[in-house]
Amino acid sequence: MRPTLFHLLVQSLLLSLILLVCANATTIPRSRRVLTNLATQFEAIYQFGDSLSDTGNYVREGDGANSAYNKLPYGQTINHPTGRASDGLIMVDYIATYFHLPQLNPYLATGSDFTHGANFAVIGAAANGGFNSLAKQLDWFKTHLTSTFPNPAAIKERLQKSLVLMGEIGGNDFNGPFGEHQTIQEVSKLVPGVVKTIKDSIEEVIGLGATNIVVPGNFPIGCVPLYLVLFATNDTSKYDELNCLKEYNDFSKFYNQQLLQAIQQLQQEHPDVAIVYADYYAALTSVISNPLKLGIEKNGTEKACCGTGDNPYNYGGKSCGSPGSVVCPDPSKRVNWDGVHMTQQGNKGVADQLLKQFVPALEKQLLRRRRKNH
Repeated sequence: MRPTLFHLLVQSLLLSLILLVCANATTIPRSRRVLTNLATQFEAIYQFGDSLSDTGNYVREGDGANSAYNKLPYGQTINHPTGRASDGLIMVDYIATYFHLPQLNPYLATGSDFTHGANFAVIGAAANGGFNSLAKQLDWFKTHLTSTFPNPAAIKERLQKSLVLMGEIGGNDFNGPFGEHQTIQEVSKLVPGVVKTIKDSIEEVIGLGATNIVVPGNFPIGCVPLYLVLFATNDTSKYDELNCLKEYNDFSKFYNQQLLQAIQQLQQEHPDVAIVYADYYAALTSVISNPLKLGIEKNGTEKACCGTGDNPYNYGGKSCGSPGSVVCPDPSKRVNWDGVHMTQQGNKGVADQLLKQFVPALEKQLLRRRRKNH
């Protein structure tokens, strides 16, 4: 039977449609393929920082083994304490899972498997000064690398296939002075020194061969129970729409702006290195602005779960883990765990927001690098 004009037209349209689908199949998935590859291309993660990132270093040195962080109720959601300052997992655990890597073992856990990276963060660590400063963590990092790999070339090759998380660190440089009731103006004078230390540390890991670096800013500290209790006031103009202290959040913004400027300068100086800012401020703000998405209960964004305090934030009386302190019935209904650190649910919510931020930024940098090299 000879084809009619109608049949020929239908065949032509079908052929055009097939060609269009094929064309899209070779273009659209290409960008998706980059996304997929990024999630699986890192062989290791190296984490620096403080209590927001420590997976067990603090409890392995000095008196840390006898601290509350090494006992229940810390770790109760995962049925055992691990040295994490939470009821369960923390942000880096979720970041590692995204990149199809196991949870990072703490560097001080001698004999652990460090095949997929190591965690150098320590509870209480500051960028400048203190026993576990960023400089000390960098020394651990270099010792680890030189004892694991045979030469600088092997170290460089390893780091080029790794993700380096430079913190969060710097918060404790400010928490101490604020706790001593120094003014915001006084504490602001510390910001340039903290930023310089972090910048110099980034330069150092770049010198060793790192090419994929994420640099976190600070949280909106005015939303943290510690600050809400310490600087409580009857002046309602001091609070924003999220019931956070404006002045202390403005301090966090000031610090983050200075850090971001340093990152941008480093990026210009090292165009072949992906140096990405992780906006912790925006991430936590998003979580406490949309509590229902995480199943957080009413007032669950500002009230600590563990501990006892005679105030709306349940902080400042008996600390979490101390005799007589109380744990809320369901930590997954709260963002904050102990007045300073987040619950597992809070950590998950913030980590999800951070990944949405810095993964596309890393992809953009990596794509630009690949185009340049081809």
